[in-house]
This record gives sequence, C-alpha cells and structure tokens, in this order.
Amino acid sequence: MIDFLRQRLMSFKWAFKGFFDLFNSHPNAQIHLLATTVVVPAIFFFRLSSIETCLIVLCVAFVLSMEALNSALEYLSDFVSSEEDALIGKAKDIAAAAVLIAAIAATVVAGIIFLPKITAWYLSF
Repeated sequence: MIDFLRQRLMSFKWAFKGFFDLFNSHPNAQIHLLATTVVVPAIFFFRLSSIETCLIVLCVAFVLSMEALNSALEYLSDFVSSEEDALIGKAKDIAAAAVLIAAIAATVVAGIIFLPKITAWYLSF
C-alpha cells in the first residue's frame, strides 16, 4: 500500500515537471498562459455565471491540454528522427492544427461570453 501511494505521489511530481517544462520551454504555451492570466481575472470582474465560468475553464483547459500534447508529440518526433521526414512533419503540422482549432473555438466562446459584458460595461460610462 505504501508503494502504491508513493507511486501516485511520484506521478504528480512528473506531471508538475512536465507542466513547468511546457511553460518554460514552449513560447506558444507561454502565450496561452498569458491569455489565461487575462481571462481568469475577467471572470471575476464581469461576474460570470457558474455556467459561463465552467465554459471558460473548460476552454482554457482544452487549449492548454492540446498545447501540451502538441509539445509532447514534438519531443517524441525529434527523438525518433533528427532528420527531416515528411510523415513526421505532417504529424507535427496536424498536432499544431489541433491547437489552433482549440484556440479558435476558445476565442469564439470567450467572444460570445465576454463581448456583451464588455459592451455593457463600456456603455455604462
């Protein structure tokens, strides 16, 4: 039982190691993290409903998760072959497209939620 608990704790250690590598080594992940630092305070400033907050949190988690998977695929691809390979290049491009799709969807959701609130706030002056 002790070994089981120790292994579970180590899995968190490795996950946090990956988390810090993602945001220290990947500029696109840093951009997504910056966007997150803007969106999270906006949740409180505009007093989003529980549903709106959940949608924003899910979008943020989805984009960051896709970025993490994209970065993992890049590491794995670079390990498999340091030479240029057409199929590896396609895999990397499609993984990057997945991040782009998630980011566009998150931007649309954020626009639907925040634009009316920003407009109302601006017009209140």
